This record gives sequence, structure tokens and C-alpha cells, in this order.
Amino acid sequence: MTGLQTAVQSPNSLWAPTYFTKARSTLSDGNDLTDFASHFLKVSKGVRAGEALAFTAWQKWLLDNLLERREDGRLRYRRALVGLPRKHGKSLMGSALALYGLLAGEAGAEVYSAAGDRRQARIVFGEAKQQVLQSPILSSYCKVYRDAIEVPSLGAVYRALSADAKLQAGLNPSLVIFDELWVQKNEELYDQLTLGSGARVDPISIAITTAGYDLDTLCGRLYEYGKGCASGEIDDSAFGFFWWEAPADCDINDRNAWGISNPNLRELLLDEEDMEVSAKQSTEAAFRRFRLNQWVRSQESWLPAGAWERLSAEFHFDPNEEMFVGIDMALKHDSIAVVCAQQIDDKIGVKAKIWDTQNGAVDVSAIEYYVRELHNLYNVREFAYDPAYFQRSAEALADDGLPMVEYPQTGGRMVPACGNAYELIVNARLMHDGSPTFTDQVLSAAQRMTDNGWRLSKGKSRRKIDACIAMVMALDRATRKPDEGNAPAIMDIW
Repeated sequence: MTGLQTAVQSPNSLWAPTYFTKARSTLSDGNDLTDFASHFLKVSKGVRAGEALAFTAWQKWLLDNLLERREDGRLRYRRALVGLPRKHGKSLMGSALALYGLLAGEAGAEVYSAAGDRRQARIVFGEAKQQVLQSPILSSYCKVYRDAIEVPSLGAVYRALSADAKLQAGLNPSLVIFDELWVQKNEELYDQLTLGSGARVDPISIAITTAGYDLDTLCGRLYEYGKGCASGEIDDSAFGFFWWEAPADCDINDRNAWGISNPNLRELLLDEEDMEVSAKQSTEAAFRRFRLNQWVRSQESWLPAGAWERLSAEFHFDPNEEMFVGIDMALKHDSIAVVCAQQIDDKIGVKAKIWDTQNGAVDVSAIEYYVRELHNLYNVREFAYDPAYFQRSAEALADDGLPMVEYPQTGGRMVPACGNAYELIVNARLMHDGSPTFTDQVLSAAQRMTDNGWRLSKGKSRRKIDACIAMVMALDRATRKPDEGNAPAIMDIW
């Protein structure tokens, strides 16, 4: 890239990113890119379709910062993460960056659009391809193929890659545009592209994405890393982070929060009426992700925002009152949870004990010891357990006099049990001790529809929810009607 010396300005407070890496230089290629776009690229959609592409003030600021140069003339950033809600022209900006890197970059440039699947990978590439085809000047320099754009005079090439395609070794990227990084299921494609550019003078990989629903992913980890860089807790001047999001505790109808997370709304390029319709007709989790650019714990959270957090309280179990315990057992690569539930005045208190099995199997005897300890300390009416992984232990515990109750996690049991837990939480008839791990597992659960109704599952997230399932079991047994006993539900029989 040519490195035209243009000033990098501070962001306007009306549309400043929530988090961003502070500029340290006054040199940038951003003006070069802006000039390139206005001369050769067109707006492709909307009421301004066909007009010369003119970036908005916030987009110019962002591009100036992304292409900032150090005092020695080299690009400041090697990797960057940009987070924006939907309807902010992410694909158009990505295509402009890709074509600029192809035509104005170093000789023999290798530019790649990358995404989690083939369809997504071709969005930015397809936009760039259309820009070339509609421009007589660009078409005279470029050869356009189905999956590639080449510039023979420069020995440069631009291709689209996806995580589900078989990658060839030997890639030497000069510029990579990752579209919707939250979709990436693993780090293989990202690592191969970002680690393959060591021989380049000014390589840069830019991910432009909307927030995801699982922080335990590539995008989630980079988001947390970027916040550390923005706050100064992490010293990494080669990582650029620019992220717009609404305040975590905001109401979804808060118009000020809309403006904080949507710079196009401040530029009057986004219709406020469209935001109103989306807030009314979308699920809360979807609106927070796609319009407020907030991370959520699952694609479709099973609880209203803040419902669980408001129930945190200090309390102690009474050794003399009846207690019900739910046990969700696993062998490895998951977690094991034992949740206690007891009526305390007009509410049910719940606490969880959780063992992580991610790094190997947990000693089952430790679980049995804890269950025996509960039996000795409290008046446990029932230990409800799923026999899938706990049958042998349950038989041994029952032989010693513990009240073990089989609780197979069938649809007939779990559908009404999950509904029961939901009602207790949203009606504030439950309290918990605020344990972060317990909270994480409860909020990570998602609704999954079945023929009999909804029940809880992990959804597409890899986060653990075992404590949530154990809690559902304990609450079901603690609140069942006296005449229900231990008989299986009718649907369980069928």
C-alpha cells in the first residue's frame, strides 16, 4: 500500500466506538482508499445505488485507523477486529478494502475473503466482483473468473475461501478480509491465513463481524482480547480493535443505546422506524445481537434479560427442612453438577456444586462422597438423577439408605420441568447465591422445540449447561404435586 501521509483524527463523540485502540500516529493510507473508492466504486444497493461510493465520516475514521502507519512507514496493525451491527455496509467496506489491497498493494499481492462457509465467503467477493464488472477501468486491469480476480500486470490475485473448503498449503496472504468471524467454528482457517504471511512487508488481516452468542469461540476470544488492548490491560500495538455496542444493561427500546451501537443512525443512514419495528417483532436475544451488537449466551436465550441476575441473594439452607437434589452426570469433556433446592419462606433457594471434566474424567467417588455428605448434613427428601451415567453409583448409594430417584431426561419429563423452572424464575419465586459458574451455565442454556413443547439444550453453543439441567430436575421434584409420586409421565411410557 502506498502510505499517503494523512492525519488520523479522533472519533466524533456522536458515533465513537464503544471500544477502540487509541491512535498513536498521524500517518495513514485511509485517504488513498477513500479516493480509490470514490473514483472507481459505486453504491450497489438502496436509494443511492449507482452513485460514486462516498464513505461516511465514521467509515473514513475507521479506515484511517485500520490503515494507520507507524513512524517507520509500516502498517501499525497486523490483525484487526471490527464489530458492527447489521445494516452498516460491512460487505461494501470489505470489498473496497479487498480491491484496494489487490490493485494498490505490493506486487504479487494475495488477497483473500474468508468466512465460515462458502455462501458467506462469496458475499464480499461477489460484491468486489460486481464492482469490477461494472467499471470499464477496473475491467481493463483485471481478469474476472468464477472464484478469482487476477491483475496480470501486478501478478496479484484475489480469492474467496471458506472454512468448509479443503485448503492448499503455501498461501502467502498480503490482505485477508474475514466476514462475520462469529460464524467460524474453529481457528484452523484463521490460523492458516494469519500465520502464512510472515514473508510479506505489510500483511494485515481484518475481521468485520457482528457479535456472536458464544464467547468461547475464536471471535469471542478476540473480542475479549481486543477489550484488553483498548483498556490498556494488554500491551499489543499490532492488534486493532474497533467495536460498537450498546451498554450491557440497556433496555432494547432505549433510543440512546441505539445511537451508541449504530453509527449509521447518527449519520441518518439508518431508519429509526426500522429499529422500532425490529425491537417489537424480533426476539430480545436477536435484537441485542444484530441491532445492538451485544454478545448473548445463546442464539435464543430461555430467560428474559436480567431475570436470573435479579434473583441473587444471601441465604442458608436449614438442616431440618426438606431438600431436593438434582444430579446431572457426565464422564468427560463436559461438567458434572449437583444442585440443591429448598423452600425458604415464599421462595426456593438453589445452590450448585460443579465439577469440570474438560481435561479428563472426574473421580466418581468424589461425587459419591459429596452426595453422602449432603445426606448427612441435610434432610434430603430425594436425590433425582439421570441413570445414563450414574446408575451404578445410585444403586450403591441407595443400598446405604440414600433416597435415590431415577429421573430419565425424556421429553415427557423435561418439557414440563423446564417450563416449571421458567415460571419460578420470571415470577421471582427462586433465589440463588450468585455463583458465577452457576450463573454462566444457567444463562448459556437455550430453548429447543420438540413435538411436545420446548426444553433446554446447548443449542449451537459449546458452553456447559449441566448445572441448569440439574436445577430443573431439583425444582421439578421440589414443586411436584403430592399425588404425582414417582410415576413416569404418560409421554415417557410412549
